[in-house]
Amino acid sequence: MDVREILTVLFLSLGFICFLITAIGVFRLKDFYARLHAAGICEAAGLVLCSVGFLIYEGPSITGLKIFAVFLAVFIASPIGTHIITRVAYKESIKNKEVE
Repeated sequence: MDVREILTVLFLSLGFICFLITAIGVFRLKDFYARLHAAGICEAAGLVLCSVGFLIYEGPSITGLKIFAVFLAVFIASPIGTHIITRVAYKESIKNKEVE
């Protein structure tokens, strides 16, 4: 294994851990806004780490450029989507009640 593959495995593993934390947070947290917060923050971190791992593995190529384009699109759209969902929930007066 060379350094590139070790870094790829490291970044992909860290990204997987972030996605796992997201899933646990969505299932374990009690209210709507806390779940949305867990999903928004950790999902973005997992995306960054996994994308960096894929870019290191792929190197400078057309596939690397496509990976970067997908990363950029999701990295911009995900926080915007989370913000829109939260704003609509607030305007619709969804109370911060606990889910049983």
